[in-house]
Amino acid sequence: MTPAEEVSGFVAELKPLIDQLRELLPEQVADATRGSVQHHKITGSPAPWHPEAGPVLMTIHAGVRQLEQDLRYRVTGHTGERGGSDGNTTAALDAIVKLVYGVPEDVARDARRRLEGWIEQSQEIRDIGESETWIPIRVPRGDLPPGCPYCKTYSLRLATQSGRVACMNAKCTDSNGNRPKGMVDKNYINGDAVVAWADGRTIYYKAAA
Repeated sequence: MTPAEEVSGFVAELKPLIDQLRELLPEQVADATRGSVQHHKITGSPAPWHPEAGPVLMTIHAGVRQLEQDLRYRVTGHTGERGGSDGNTTAALDAIVKLVYGVPEDVARDARRRLEGWIEQSQEIRDIGESETWIPIRVPRGDLPPGCPYCKTYSLRLATQSGRVACMNAKCTDSNGNRPKGMVDKNYINGDAVVAWADGRTIYYKAAA
């Protein structure tokens, strides 16, 4: 699957998350002149609002428009403008799906990384109901945790519920140009823990008892 084709899937995954984030915002309780009102919600308004969902939603609204402008400029030579409504965010996402086919592969990979990042931020909101707790990989006292095989930093984190492993370095990519994702497994010969990565690489480490 090409990066451009993957972008379509990430957009489809992001749209319902945006709706869930929006539902977490409170009903109008403040002066609407301090922000824009959409569907009886306050955006850009002072508290009270959801302290996690609000900033993430604003980041996505702004980021989606910026991504569309970046892609549109690459394809047409001009950026175009979008208003601030929820409908315009959806329209921008729909445009991204089309525009990404007209840009070089490295630009499409960057678009994919941005979308994946917004999805991950959304899923980390506890009230979305899809969040996982990410912790450093546990190793015996005195041992160093396993390093990321791609960026060579100690940025690996483990999702306690699913056993997924990810690198938290936003600039890190695997051999396929994707954000590194793996799963913890066990070497049944010697009992060592194994991280099997999506691009086929594996690393071994001694897990804490």
